Amino acid sequence: MTAKDAISPRIEALDGLLTVAESMPRLSMAIEHVGPLPVCDASGRYLGMADASALRADAHARLGEVVAHVRPVAASAPVSLLLERMAAGERVVAVVDDDSSDSYLGAADREGMLRLAASLFPQLDDYTEITAVCPPGEYSASAIAHAVEDADAHLLNLNVTAGTQPNSPTTVLLRVNHSRGESVARSLARYGYETVEMAGTPGLLNADMIERVNSLLHYLEV
Repeated sequence: MTAKDAISPRIEALDGLLTVAESMPRLSMAIEHVGPLPVCDASGRYLGMADASALRADAHARLGEVVAHVRPVAASAPVSLLLERMAAGERVVAVVDDDSSDSYLGAADREGMLRLAASLFPQLDDYTEITAVCPPGEYSASAIAHAVEDADAHLLNLNVTAGTQPNSPTTVLLRVNHSRGESVARSLARYGYETVEMAGTPGLLNADMIERVNSLLHYLEV
């Protein structure tokens, strides 16, 4: 998914020709409930964000003159970039066209990002989340998928959470539609992955059981 997929229909840009006084009612409500609002000129060119500082500006000043110059993201930017910026404190991020860095397309807000993230992790009655590690340079998404399929399960989500640097062990978080996580862990071990954490639906293996499974696998040299 890209930034364009995260654009919220409820965020409407303000006209940069409006005065601070003219935009005050809408802007103050937006800042309280949603966050700063993007500001564009008559041609749709992104100028910046109208934040709380705009409310303190001269009432007769044009919004385009008092905006905060906040960098937008390109439409093709990964959603993870939006998440990083919002995690850093931004509540609304403007999205611009790839071919024209100042051609405004829309904006993403935190509420929309939460909905988007939730859609990637649908609730299931029967699932397992497994954290596994492998030695540096041995990570393979296709190998993980094969390991899960060998355990008669389906891979729902796969994220690399650590170890993208050279000579660093890779940690992956995967979600499968299988309540018997031990069978997936055994299959992953055959592909060189060690399960370090497991969670999911009630009744799944606890940490002690995971340790016993890994000890057994080591003993059998699977």
